[in-house]
Amino acid sequence: MPDALAGLCELDWLLLRLRMDMVLDHEGALIGFRHSEGVPIPGAPIEDVSEAYWRVRDALPEGTKELVDRTEEYPPNVLLLVGPDGGNVVHLTAIEVAESDLRLLAAFADALDRAAGPRPGPEFEALTEALGELGRVPYYPWMPEGDEATVARWVRQALSPVLHSPFEGPRGADDHETLSGVLRYAEGLGWDSVDVNQDEEEAADRVIVSMMRAAGWT
Repeated sequence: MPDALAGLCELDWLLLRLRMDMVLDHEGALIGFRHSEGVPIPGAPIEDVSEAYWRVRDALPEGTKELVDRTEEYPPNVLLLVGPDGGNVVHLTAIEVAESDLRLLAAFADALDRAAGPRPGPEFEALTEALGELGRVPYYPWMPEGDEATVARWVRQALSPVLHSPFEGPRGADDHETLSGVLRYAEGLGWDSVDVNQDEEEAADRVIVSMMRAAGWT
């Protein structure tokens, strides 16, 4: 879902900010970056987090960024589900990412939550300061304006498509099997779109709602 993936595709600049020192002009405007060791993040070194993030981004299908940016309506080589009424339901794909990368991204989100908490501890001091600066003076229009907790919450929501399973809940396992079956069927025939029945459409709808809720859109 483009809206659920938007934050994930926008995290690269925040990670760059945490990896480098900003260079500001005399009025406080951003004019560039200089390399540094980055903001220390306990349990989630920023260089390792950045590499994990890009491995996950690279695992997404070709055309995902264009879909999110609304410059393309249909990403290539991604299955399109068509509902019983003829309307498009959702694009469906399966990607493979390393569990170690997911654990690292989860540790990163946890560290930001800790830094934004009431008693972060001295080891989180630099990270707390960086989050506060980002929230006070957003350097990009899509970044949230607010306190440290606002920025940390936005990061967790941005990571939600990879940290949150859309197949949770009492019907999650059945929905996963249903949509996996649709994907296997279409891939076996080499189709780029497939008509789904009402049960399959409802399974896709539940997944959409789950993704959107995790990303903070509902």
